[in-house]
Amino acid sequence: MEDGKLHFVQNLAKHPVSGVYLYRFSYLGRIYTGSTGCYRLVEARDYINAMKGRLSLEGVGIKKPKAITFRQCFDAWDEEIAPQMTPNYVRTLKGLLTLHALPIIGGFLVSQVDETAINGVMNRYLVGRSRSGANSLGGYVGIILGFAVTKGWLDERPQIPMLQVQRKARPVVPGDLLDRFLEAVDAQGCLHASFLVRAQLLMGMRNHEARLMRWSGLRLDEKVFIPDKTKNGDAPVMPIPEVMLVWFEKLKPEGGGTFGLICPGEKEGKPRGHDFTTRYIRRAAKAVGLPENITDHRLRASFANILNKRGVPLPTIQKLMRHSKVETTMIYIETREEEMREAINLVG
Repeated sequence: MEDGKLHFVQNLAKHPVSGVYLYRFSYLGRIYTGSTGCYRLVEARDYINAMKGRLSLEGVGIKKPKAITFRQCFDAWDEEIAPQMTPNYVRTLKGLLTLHALPIIGGFLVSQVDETAINGVMNRYLVGRSRSGANSLGGYVGIILGFAVTKGWLDERPQIPMLQVQRKARPVVPGDLLDRFLEAVDAQGCLHASFLVRAQLLMGMRNHEARLMRWSGLRLDEKVFIPDKTKNGDAPVMPIPEVMLVWFEKLKPEGGGTFGLICPGEKEGKPRGHDFTTRYIRRAAKAVGLPENITDHRLRASFANILNKRGVPLPTIQKLMRHSKVETTMIYIETREEEMREAINLVG
């Protein structure tokens, strides 16, 4: 459905500048439009599904069934929600639930599927299988029960038990390879890629924040940048490191334009795509001997880890990362076995 310049697919359209998903749908003769506030399609779909669920609970011509089984709820999810999800996601969810959940709790009323019942499903799965797989299975059971809540078939979703799983170290760009990594990015000859990689790696910006940077937010005399918006909706003052100043100068438009995107895409007025820097990052990682699965998001994590290794206090890293809770910042910090061994040897 066309709405001005936006093309809505399954009630959602991505704003060409901000990257936020907007919604537009009809319910009982009324048109609902607005912003989901989400940058990821999966999250936007969850948002609109929850919104539709709340509307259905208003009871306009809809009778809430007194009892429904977990299998009936699963079938309803498959019919209503599955077509909006990716095929791989639906295939995995349906496969796990069909093999390991429905045979055990399929006949239970959704109100009977409590934490104990979910534990039983997960424990049965654990016989010869991994703990991470059991957590995935429990999470998928929770998704179906969450759908039941939105439909009004269940008052509250039960707590989903989670098993402790040893977390594997995720790839980051270490401080001792930082200069070589950036040189490998620069060697590919794309100024926009070099700038965007540095914005994430040296300023800790999120992918969409870097792509949506505008000249109007730059204060070179104060050496700060003020974004239009961030993930949390605020616009904090972000300090610009000395090594980044030269890159702002390199990209400065002729005539000293004060508006527009710093790294505009090929289409006028639109930013670079979310995966624009992916190939540059992978090539650079390979060139310096790092894992090729380093992503834009891992550049932001690299920023946090480099600061941590250089002794920057965690509360300062938290402010630079613009996290409301220090616990969120700690998720980004990677502590490897050899580092723990070095630390324990300091005792005595």
